[in-house]
Amino acid sequence: MYTHLGARPGGAAGVSHALAESWENRVAVRTSKLDLGSYYDQAVPDYPQHLVPFHDDPRYQRLDAERQRRVLAAAWVAYNEKTISVEKAVVEPACELLLRGAFAGVDTIAMKRTVAQTLVDEQFHVLMCLDACLVARDRHDIPTLRFPKPLVVEELERGVARCARPRDAEIVRLAFATVAEVTINAYLDLLANDQSIQPLNREITALHRKDESSHRKLFNEFTQALFPRFDDAERAAYLNGLAAGLDAFVRVDLGAWAAILEHLEIPDAAGIMQRCQAGAPARIVRDFSGLRWLLRDIGVDEGDVPFPRGPGETE
Repeated sequence: MYTHLGARPGGAAGVSHALAESWENRVAVRTSKLDLGSYYDQAVPDYPQHLVPFHDDPRYQRLDAERQRRVLAAAWVAYNEKTISVEKAVVEPACELLLRGAFAGVDTIAMKRTVAQTLVDEQFHVLMCLDACLVARDRHDIPTLRFPKPLVVEELERGVARCARPRDAEIVRLAFATVAEVTINAYLDLLANDQSIQPLNREITALHRKDESSHRKLFNEFTQALFPRFDDAERAAYLNGLAAGLDAFVRVDLGAWAAILEHLEIPDAAGIMQRCQAGAPARIVRDFSGLRWLLRDIGVDEGDVPFPRGPGETE
């Protein structure tokens, strides 16, 4: 099931072969070691202030510096908890489908190796995020803070539940994973390059970004191999999944922010969240350029996939 090939192995070629052969010298799990103890500076925020959806609310601005730092530490934990959820609920199930041969076109030696390597990468990302959360929880005394299921996971589950055929559900999972892997780098750039936050947090994000740059290339290659083999119904399911994934990944998950304010007993937390909900929809920055190029490469008109508009988009 996992090791069968689509045809007799031939010559090695393509991005997947190059990435498979370079994996040991390229990925964070093989080349990096974090010193969790020496990086942390208690006086430095864990998360960028400008990314807080209510950073301009006078009630938030009136909080003292220590309380704001606890909110930002909780936000960093929320970011990493969401990342773990995306790896476990979105990316890994799609890789499992690819590895066991659910889709014709990615059943070559090189592609199977890169899928397996990607799964190892994602497990290391989970470990990095877990360590990052534990450090922030310990330093800021928020060990019991819990978050609701991330919005993007809920949207994937809803999309899968709406599918009339199991095959469509598999394709929707692949589409969400493609959005996750192809559009994440802009957000990682924001965090990795932000000199206002913890050096440890910048380093963790930079390591994640390094691997995702390769995953972006891989999912491009997977899609270019798979999409021409889809029939019309499968293509429609994939494009609808891309559109739903794009919308889910750029929406700010206000449920996580509400959980932070409630747990930290921030005064008038309900009023702060009501103001957020009443304002313009907040967007998380994503890099859509790779996905636009991918659509062109597979012969799909960009107008067939509605891209979110506004401050969450980079070209």
